[in-house]
Amino acid sequence: MSGLLACPFCRELFSADEGPTCEDCGVRLMPLEDLPPSLDAQALEAEERGVTPTPAVDFPLPWSFAGRGRLALVLLAAAGLALFFAPWVWVVLPDNRVLSGFDLARGRAGWLWGGFVGWLTLLALVISRRTVNQMRGVRVICAVFASMTAVETLMMIFRPPQSHPKLTVQLEWQWGLHASLLVSLVAVGVSLFFGGRGDDLRDLPLPGNAKHIDEALH
Repeated sequence: MSGLLACPFCRELFSADEGPTCEDCGVRLMPLEDLPPSLDAQALEAEERGVTPTPAVDFPLPWSFAGRGRLALVLLAAAGLALFFAPWVWVVLPDNRVLSGFDLARGRAGWLWGGFVGWLTLLALVISRRTVNQMRGVRVICAVFASMTAVETLMMIFRPPQSHPKLTVQLEWQWGLHASLLVSLVAVGVSLFFGGRGDDLRDLPLPGNAKHIDEALH
């Protein structure tokens, strides 16, 4: 048995001359004696000891785990917050000034605070989700909070302030508004896939065989 190679993921056995990777998983093969017990073996051992094993999809991941859309959503939420302070509109008439989303929210467009709060909530949600099931379980709510800025910016674009007989209003939308809309739409898309697949866990730092799977994938 010492000359055999095994797939760290599916534990299929191969001889040394059958190639460097698993035919089914595409994972680099490892010497059989170097592999720790499989997850099934660990679960059986835990059952014999009267301990209920934690399912892989419920195993807490490190705070630094960046995969499965976690880092992407953190960066998008941070970008959305930063863009709230970028130039959104140039008021040509009646005043000649450039306003950010923050400036507009402090004025008569107080409803724009909703998007800002949405980014903060999304950031807190994503950081606090540390298992695959937790991430997958908040996909819809993350998408809702991520979409708030998109809804607000589209409302501004398609329903701008109108001129009155005694007051002429002329506006030009600035890059901050368009960038905020784009970031919001991208965040919605990423939110819908937050947590990834529940049946393919090869990218997760699981206990036991995590180190070997990571080495095989890289």
